Amino acid sequence: MCLLLRRALSILLTMRDSVAVDIDFSREARRFFAIQMGRYLLSKSSGRFSEHSEKDAVMGMIKDAWIELRSTGVLNDLSREGREAVYLTTIIVFPSFVADSGLQCVPVDFITGKRVGEQIIAVPSRPSP
Repeated sequence: MCLLLRRALSILLTMRDSVAVDIDFSREARRFFAIQMGRYLLSKSSGRFSEHSEKDAVMGMIKDAWIELRSTGVLNDLSREGREAVYLTTIIVFPSFVADSGLQCVPVDFITGKRVGEQIIAVPSRPSP
C-alpha cells in the first residue's frame, strides 16, 4: 500500500512540475501575438502591412482572440508545450481581399453575407508597391 501511495505521489509531482504554477501571461501573450502575426504576414504576398490601419485592425483581432482564449481558462492547466500547441492550432480568420486590376467586384455585407446591391463594380488598376 505504501509503495502504491509513493507511486501516486510521484506521478502527481511529475504532473505538477510539467504544468507551470505561475504562468507569465504577458510573455504568453507576446508568444501568441508573434505566432498569429507571423501567420498573417506569411499569408500576404508582400509579407508586410500595406497601411497602418491594416496593422491596427489585425492587432485588434489578435487581441480579441487572446482575451477570448485566456478567458476560457484552458491555458491554466497546460504545460508550456501544451500552451504552445494551443497557440499554433488557434486559427484566426483574417478578412482579406486584394483587388487586382480588371476584376469585377460585387459589394457584399460581410456581417449578413448578402449582396449590398446588384451593381457590379469595376476595380481600377492600382500602382504596384
